Amino acid sequence: MVSKQFKAIGASVILTLLSPLLLPAQEARIGNPGKSLNFFIFDLAREKGFFREEGLDLKVISMNCDIAVKALLTGDLDASGCVGSASRVIATQNVPVKTVVWLFKKPTFYVVSKPEIRKGADLKGKTVGISSFGSDTDLSIKVFAKLNGLDPERDIKRIPLGPTSTRLAALKGPSIDATPLSPPYHIYAEQMGFNILAYVGDFLEFPQSGFSVSESVLQNKRVLVKKLIRGTLRGLQLVRENRAETVRFIAKDYSLSQGIADRVYTSILPGLSEDGTATEKGLNTMVESIAIALKREVKIPTSRLVDYGLLREVQAELGHSPGSR
Repeated sequence: MVSKQFKAIGASVILTLLSPLLLPAQEARIGNPGKSLNFFIFDLAREKGFFREEGLDLKVISMNCDIAVKALLTGDLDASGCVGSASRVIATQNVPVKTVVWLFKKPTFYVVSKPEIRKGADLKGKTVGISSFGSDTDLSIKVFAKLNGLDPERDIKRIPLGPTSTRLAALKGPSIDATPLSPPYHIYAEQMGFNILAYVGDFLEFPQSGFSVSESVLQNKRVLVKKLIRGTLRGLQLVRENRAETVRFIAKDYSLSQGIADRVYTSILPGLSEDGTATEKGLNTMVESIAIALKREVKIPTSRLVDYGLLREVQAELGHSPGSR
């Protein structure tokens, strides 16, 4: 009789543990602009099965960020990795969209220069490549110039050149003298003999990469959003605590050597969010950068950009102490 009771209890425990695996997975449609090292934590979490273990069937759709934000509003997407575009639209059009979790609290790029330029002040009279006017790279160069006693409008010439790979190619030629580069391109540049003048996160703070959702999804699909946040936080924790596994993934997924992948890991570590939030300072910088890009004043509280309600719930459930914003 006792043996039967224990068997019944054991079966009940097993069913409880397996129930998330036995239930049909909940589909989650995620819009992303494309493969990027800034989003590798999400890709790593997918490979490790963290979202699947949460009962999510992720449908990742590659799309332009402006389209992704519109798709959030029409309900065609549940979440989007286009947090920068979402923040810009929130600030300018007051749309019902919020970012619910961040991957990086600081930017991941570095200011790189030709060998003869040894310090920031040496950029006087030089030409600097940026991705576009009003972009994060543009803002970083302006701030870097000011910190080194230069007027970014008069003492340097900034020219828009597009993506990181194009800017590195330009740095090898005569057209520019310096440019911000993200991993692994700043490592390639250093190997070619160029100088790393600064890590942008040491003098400028704003968040990068994460997930934004519509307020409708936030209200009506709370369980889905919590599962997405939980899988993301587990990915962040893995990256922070397991260097070897993270380096293995970066090398494999981005076709890098182990040595380069290890240096990429070192370079992105200072920018990682500890708990999925961005700092208040970083969010304010984001609002300021939006105003600079639009060339007009933007008045919006940072609380319009984010909603950490479900993130705090997940942190409590995982036993994580929320970091300070």
